[in-house]
Amino acid sequence: MEIVIERKGFRLVLLPGLGGSVRSFSRNGVDILFRLSDTPPASPLETAGFPLFPFSGRIDQGRFTWNGRRVQLKPNFLPEIHAIHGQGWQAEWQVDTITSHSARLSYTHAADEWPWAYRAVQDFQLLDDGLKLDLSLENLSDEDMPAGLGWHPYFPRGDARLAANVSGVWTAESGMIPDKLADLSEGTDLRSSRPVSELDLDNAFAAQPADADIVWPSTGLHAALRASPELGQLVVFVPPGKDFFCVEPVSHAPDAVNSSKPSDITGLRKLAPGQTLSASVTLEVSEVTP
Repeated sequence: MEIVIERKGFRLVLLPGLGGSVRSFSRNGVDILFRLSDTPPASPLETAGFPLFPFSGRIDQGRFTWNGRRVQLKPNFLPEIHAIHGQGWQAEWQVDTITSHSARLSYTHAADEWPWAYRAVQDFQLLDDGLKLDLSLENLSDEDMPAGLGWHPYFPRGDARLAANVSGVWTAESGMIPDKLADLSEGTDLRSSRPVSELDLDNAFAAQPADADIVWPSTGLHAALRASPELGQLVVFVPPGKDFFCVEPVSHAPDAVNSSKPSDITGLRKLAPGQTLSASVTLEVSEVTP
């Protein structure tokens, strides 16, 4: 099932049955988020964006210990041996409400190998100048739960230029899981606008908040990604030879559940029973002055 909502030239298409993902988001027929093809996507990885609950990024080999409990998650992105992005992006979401320009999707997780029950909610709202997405994660279990959330949008590459509010980059001292917060280098400094075609990145950054600006000179459009303070990390993925790139506002660093660093550095939250973590992302779309 597709949900289509529209407002003042903006059109948003949602796929609740495919990970609560976004199929497309456009302005006057021009894609703001990347649309792979007109063929219905078979995986959230073929969509224009999907949610990250109750954590983002990779957990090393799916293993961690929380309050003395050993947790082992199955790999969910084979052939990798890690667990990635939680459960929400691979689950079917419920449609709670729909209006002409808004929609609420929810996903309720029963405790299993992730031994905490939770409810995740996405509230999409079209604005006069773009899209607002409110995210929330409620702990439904009777004990504290490690918690994080985020959004994984894809953007059309074309002649895009990117600038982002980054202050440090997470690097890996060994293996592929970043565990050290390092200074920005020439290759990772995104504080000034740079052509995406010149970037070679698959990195998580500290970014308080996780704001970014994307401009496509050929279409004359500017997408200002603005994140609430709860989203203090930004993942930027620019795969070589692809027609898209990703700029992902998230709440915590990679593998934060296994980090020895304090939560004010990693961003990992501890949710008490009944407590909710909320955050928001907006995409403000405007025309660029030549």
